[in-house]
Amino acid sequence: MVKVEIISTVKTAQTQNGLRHNDYLRYRRYCAKRLRRLREAVDFMLGRGKFEHKEITPEQCQDPRFLQMLLFNSERAWAYAMQLRQHLSSSISSKTKRHLLTRLRKAVKWADKLEECINSVGDVKSTLEGQAYRAMMTGNLYLEEQAWESARDQFLAAQAVLGKLREVADSIEVVGINEKLTHLEPMIMYCQHQLGNEVSTEELLALRYSQTPEAQLLDAQIESLLAEARQQKLQSAGEITFRDKTYTVKNEKARTALQKAEEVFLAMQKVHKKLDMYTEAFAHFDEAIKWIKKEKDEKASLGDIGEANVWGQLLEAVQQMKKSRIVERNLHLAELSIQKFDSSEVDSVIKGTKPKGKPQEIVKIYDTILNSVRELGDQEKENEIRGIRAYYMALVHLYNDKLLEAYALLQRCVELNNTSHEVRELMVKLQAGLAIRGSPPDISNLSLTEQTHLFPPSLEPVQCKPVFFDLAFDSIEYPNLQDRIKPKGIFSTIKGFFGR
Repeated sequence: MVKVEIISTVKTAQTQNGLRHNDYLRYRRYCAKRLRRLREAVDFMLGRGKFEHKEITPEQCQDPRFLQMLLFNSERAWAYAMQLRQHLSSSISSKTKRHLLTRLRKAVKWADKLEECINSVGDVKSTLEGQAYRAMMTGNLYLEEQAWESARDQFLAAQAVLGKLREVADSIEVVGINEKLTHLEPMIMYCQHQLGNEVSTEELLALRYSQTPEAQLLDAQIESLLAEARQQKLQSAGEITFRDKTYTVKNEKARTALQKAEEVFLAMQKVHKKLDMYTEAFAHFDEAIKWIKKEKDEKASLGDIGEANVWGQLLEAVQQMKKSRIVERNLHLAELSIQKFDSSEVDSVIKGTKPKGKPQEIVKIYDTILNSVRELGDQEKENEIRGIRAYYMALVHLYNDKLLEAYALLQRCVELNNTSHEVRELMVKLQAGLAIRGSPPDISNLSLTEQTHLFPPSLEPVQCKPVFFDLAFDSIEYPNLQDRIKPKGIFSTIKGFFGR
């Protein structure tokens, strides 16, 4: 029996050849090159100069390379369809739509042939993978044709087969199977929504930002459903609440932009990679600020100071909302930096070993966060950030072999209510390190002095630099040096020329 690992092969090929960045053209070219290498390896060329049609038979599939040829034929057609889908999302064309359906049908044709050959020569596990792969390809075709019930049935069939396959797969293969199951869930949910079942906005957003290759087919459809939900909200509500104050947003474009930003933050709760989504949300905030500022300027130009002040208050509230989200984004960046930071070096640093980590990068991020929190005026949050920043400043001094300064900063952490396990543990280690290095000073009296002068100092006007005039130049008689100048003649010129 022939063994073919379809799911792991497809996962590796897609991950390493462009699909991490949704580059379907690169993946299609990879599939074409892989097909040619396979044909040359098994001497199954389709003619030279003139095309010769050849069918792959189950007898030939005793060699697993023929099954890989069927697989990558299907993958190439599917990648071409997805590439056309990207073009179709930017410019609608009936010709491109027909071409897209043709390529999906071609992918289904090769997937059917693959399942047929695997059923003849493959083992049980390969047969299950072939059935799941064919069901997913067929579901993608029905989904594009808007045959919702047939698409749902195919996705459910693929889900059931993958569930059985997961029971007999090893731990490495289970990772790829779980990934496919995760991709199938939103597709099934979307089909059920089209068949009349109720699906919440949060579920649609989870599908919209799932960033799976399968969900790319639904991008335009999901956006239209979300637009309908926004229109219903526009008719029913037009208020935002920030810091226990309610503001009415009467500008429809600004309200829509704020709703889009809210949708991004709702979808962000179920996504691991959040940085790109923060950028998208900030773009929506900027659009809302633009329209609100335009309304404020128009009211001010008409002399309606009362309404202009109301729009100004709304503008300030939206700007504060954006700043609070910026703080949230920077805190997420700090978490990512802390995850990369190796805190196990602390013990070796206390003993005198040169460290490799750079806590300065984390301190820089918290400096940015601290400035943003000060603009918001949240004193409690500011003290919390200062406590965390003081801990990493202590690590900076520790890595520079300044144990006393590090211990003083840890005491500041305690003053700012940062009494985490890391702070307490590091204080104990520093006490031990100071005792090991010699007679320890009285660390109980260590404290950081408050800053008495502003740094950098403020600018102050100073007197201009005086201009000095050389008044003695005209009163000095300089000596005559003409007699010291040597006369120049033709011989001296020639000598000087050759002397060079």
